[in-house]
Amino acid sequence: MVVSAVLAALLITAGVAAALSIDDPGTASSSGPDPTPVQTEPQDPLDGIELDALQSARIGELLEFVDWLDENGAQGYIGELGWSRTDPEWQELADYWYRVADAEGLWTTAWAASSTWSDDYALTIYHAESRADGLSTFYAPARVLEVEGRVERHGVNLAGLEFGTQAESFSAQEPGLLGQDYFDEPAASFAYLAGRGIDLVRLPFRWERLQPEPGGALDADYVRTIEDMLDAAAEQGIDVVLDLHNYGVFETSDGTLRLGSGELPRDALTDVWLRMSARWSDHPAVLAYGLMNEPHSLGDGSTRESAVQWELTTQSTLDALRDAGDTTLLMIPGYDWSSLRRWSENHPVGWISDPANNFRYEAHHYWDDIGEGAYALPYADERAMLAD
Repeated sequence: MVVSAVLAALLITAGVAAALSIDDPGTASSSGPDPTPVQTEPQDPLDGIELDALQSARIGELLEFVDWLDENGAQGYIGELGWSRTDPEWQELADYWYRVADAEGLWTTAWAASSTWSDDYALTIYHAESRADGLSTFYAPARVLEVEGRVERHGVNLAGLEFGTQAESFSAQEPGLLGQDYFDEPAASFAYLAGRGIDLVRLPFRWERLQPEPGGALDADYVRTIEDMLDAAAEQGIDVVLDLHNYGVFETSDGTLRLGSGELPRDALTDVWLRMSARWSDHPAVLAYGLMNEPHSLGDGSTRESAVQWELTTQSTLDALRDAGDTTLLMIPGYDWSSLRRWSENHPVGWISDPANNFRYEAHHYWDDIGEGAYALPYADERAMLAD
């Protein structure tokens, strides 16, 4: 994370990423060559590129997160980001954003790939002509992910197991049907991704389907569905981040339970992860546990007060996993939708203490004005709002 301070200063003062100054390697002294290796400044990943207002703003946000990580001696992971493939200017921003993320040591999984979506979903990266045959086509964002020479891990979310939760009837008691309400990916999809050089997948799934009763046994059918996908990933050399895609809640037929409440205490999150750990900690495809997707609206106090409670929840789950002997990499999501833009406001300092020293803070970063990835406005209109 060596270029962040220089880039941040340039973005703030000039609104552009100018070239970094490279020290002259020096010449030999009259008494002979200096045996000390010459130290040079790192190359600016945006050398010679003039950023527009929107590019500058979004890359500036990324660098603020990098600075926070540096200050707290931690590593980062962008679990979700995505951009509209319908406008080439979003694609240009993505190219610049990934250059910086790679230089700063960030792992990423873009949103998203699925063989189930219709091809008019603007954030689709990899798609299928036939769901049964798996992923078979790609769109422009794939070209950013597949650039040769990346030094960090850059993958994709593989959506489907978390589908069907918007229906009013969805709950742990009515989880829907596989192949109708939610969808797995065939082994062919993992082969396709591997063939395109993708070796990292974030796999979203729902708590209610995995563990219909908090504190109870895991559902054998849903476990088998996840495991089949893990086996397919392992066969292709793809690493998987298991993503509990629940926003900090658990849906029941009697209503929504919020994590940290009396009805769903923080120990419930610990319990489900201990059960997953017992099942999958040794699986060759499992790289990391994503403890919770985008927790938000969990308390009645301020956002910061709720964030403190979330910090305690994630630390207690980590402690339990480590006490059980599980040293798997943990992705620790930020509170408030894991917003990268609001990260330092919600979490002024780092909070995780890990005896295994094997975790990354997980943020999400969408680039439209409201930060949810809807991209309702063209790029030019988004840029104009910043320029005004």
